[in-house]
Amino acid sequence: MNPYIRDTMRYFCLISLFVLLAQSSWAFVVSDTLIIDGEVIYIEEQSSPMTDSLNQARRNDFKEKRKAPIWGFDGGYGMQITDFSISNQLHQDLLGVNEFLGASNNTFYHSSYGIGGYFRAHKNIEIGLSFIGTNGRISDSNGIINNPSSSEGGIVSFYTSDNQIFQVFQSEVQPDVFELDTALVSIFSQNFNLKSFQIPLKLRFYVNDFTVKSRWRVFGEISPVFRSFKMKTMASSSSSMLFLNSSGSYEYLQLSSRNWQSYGVLVGVGSEFKLTKKLNAFFQANWSFPPINHIGDSGVGYYTQYSNLFLGFRMLMSNGK
Repeated sequence: MNPYIRDTMRYFCLISLFVLLAQSSWAFVVSDTLIIDGEVIYIEEQSSPMTDSLNQARRNDFKEKRKAPIWGFDGGYGMQITDFSISNQLHQDLLGVNEFLGASNNTFYHSSYGIGGYFRAHKNIEIGLSFIGTNGRISDSNGIINNPSSSEGGIVSFYTSDNQIFQVFQSEVQPDVFELDTALVSIFSQNFNLKSFQIPLKLRFYVNDFTVKSRWRVFGEISPVFRSFKMKTMASSSSSMLFLNSSGSYEYLQLSSRNWQSYGVLVGVGSEFKLTKKLNAFFQANWSFPPINHIGDSGVGYYTQYSNLFLGFRMLMSNGK
């Protein structure tokens, strides 16, 4: 073969190999090129996630919206029933006048009111916060020991008759000669003014729902409650309280205005009647536990136990739509 032709074919093969290798190397960097009017345009490939625009639009159209909460206000007016008594915590063998006569507690009836708000946490469960206040007069029996000047031997005993208390005392009629005599213990009413308020966190559970045939529904409540009391002695009342026993011992303890607070549980039951779509009437009874025992500085113990009865209305402010 002609050496010139052999060299030419060798150079052509080398150039062809170089071009092929160069194209392969450049294709690693760019995906493709275009040459238009002598200008080279490089086309790069970029990956992007595939999306279904129609499916996304459908999801946006039918996206579930969060419902507004169902909430409202309630308010009622009623009566608070309070059991109240005073005791001697220093000497528990000495009884107050009421207890000595056989009546351990006094029951008082005061007007009360309640206001609050609520929201529905579940179909038949509501959570609410309310304020219950009351103000009224309470009393307990007190007494005065009548010690005649001739009574030098002291008091022998106390006894009751016809709902009265008598004292038996001995007096000296001759030197070292004594005789027994009796005198009536003066009994009067010891009056106080009592203000109280409660703040319960209400958890209400409905037993049934309103239906076309029934516009009534029944509920129960259990609520942790904060309780506050303020007791003030009346200006015309005595500043001390008499305590005594049948063996003739007695003691006076000082009384003073008191403030005290405690926590408890409020248990209630009631029923609602549907008046309109957004207005219900209700009746409710509450009982507070445990009883409240407060001891004053002088050793006087104050016992309080109470319950409430309410008639009121509930206004629905938002039905969740």
